[in-house]
Amino acid sequence: MQCESRLTLDASAADYVVDVANVVREPALGGDRPADLARFSALLDALAEFARDPAVQVYAITDRSLLTDGRLTAQERERLDGWYRDGLLEVLPRADDRILELADALELRVVSGDNFLDFHRAYPWIPGDREHFLRPFLGEDGVLGVRPRIMPVPPEWQVSRKEEEGLLLEAGVLRRWAPSGHVAVLSRDWRCPEPGCPLFGAADRPSTALPRRRKDQVLCPTHGAPLADAGPRPRRAQVKIVMDGTVRGRFMVTAGEPLAVGRAPAGGGIALGAWVDDHAVEAVSRTHVVLAYDGRMLTVLDERSANGTRIRHARPTGDELVPLYRGTAWTLRRGDSVVLHDRLELLPSGRQFVFEEDAKDGTVGPQQQSSAAGPTMLSVPLPLSDDGLGGDPA
Repeated sequence: MQCESRLTLDASAADYVVDVANVVREPALGGDRPADLARFSALLDALAEFARDPAVQVYAITDRSLLTDGRLTAQERERLDGWYRDGLLEVLPRADDRILELADALELRVVSGDNFLDFHRAYPWIPGDREHFLRPFLGEDGVLGVRPRIMPVPPEWQVSRKEEEGLLLEAGVLRRWAPSGHVAVLSRDWRCPEPGCPLFGAADRPSTALPRRRKDQVLCPTHGAPLADAGPRPRRAQVKIVMDGTVRGRFMVTAGEPLAVGRAPAGGGIALGAWVDDHAVEAVSRTHVVLAYDGRMLTVLDERSANGTRIRHARPTGDELVPLYRGTAWTLRRGDSVVLHDRLELLPSGRQFVFEEDAKDGTVGPQQQSSAAGPTMLSVPLPLSDDGLGGDPA
């Protein structure tokens, strides 16, 4: 049966929503090419088999970038464009939000290998969901099939990192076919030629806004003007203040500038009373811990807290609480948090590049405490994405 007969943009008539770009760009679904439209055709047959309906109706949505993806043949791109012109394919700058909107509003099942981590806060029913999602797979016989999937329940840092990836993709700074090109843009300070630009106009401090990238130009999102490179941008790490399991606030730690955190740190720092209640903050010392960032790793030092500090260390079998002794520096790894009080923790964000206007946010051996010879720090770099940003994680 021809693909066209199974495609519809009548949401009330559709049986499934398909994330077309995710399917076409998944090499694990067969073929030798990084992008292959034949995978989508095979998926439609698989859905007909799964639904036991040869005329199964699919609401197909794709990112606009697929229509110009040079890894597809000219004939494949022309066919996609034809579906778009004929009203059989919805094309958006980024399809994920629309896919989830249809799943949420109409209870349509989504066919995709994406975990949609950057939408877990907007759609809190996604983590652990067993009803709304199907995953395509290649059987041992080489025939494509689909099966129900259970959506993962990710740690906080993975959600933050995926949210960051979505923002960078939307701004054009990150490109899936050039997964490391964004570093050259985000590690620089930029200046707008327009006087008084609110985002990139202050010469006395580094810009904290997210620029836009179009082709080979870095642009001001307000004025559309090319930005001038003003030198390297200081790296910063974002830390969340979590009380009773809820994020109450965020602050930044700049590379090379240690930051004291406590009830009322002497000489400045982060005073936690603005975010937490009186009972919790009373259990926190004036200067409880000092955080330091070197551009790659975030460390925490308990200098002189009265009630002590613990590290919540994420383990596959459950969290482990490890005491952080005074005078000891600890390098935080992904998923670790700093426990100042039973109800109060500091949680490093998973984001690698942090911008003020957007305040969201390997297997290693056992962490070691310092000996008499001095503190031991285990260095655990935090790469931007576990999947290399080459595609959506499985």
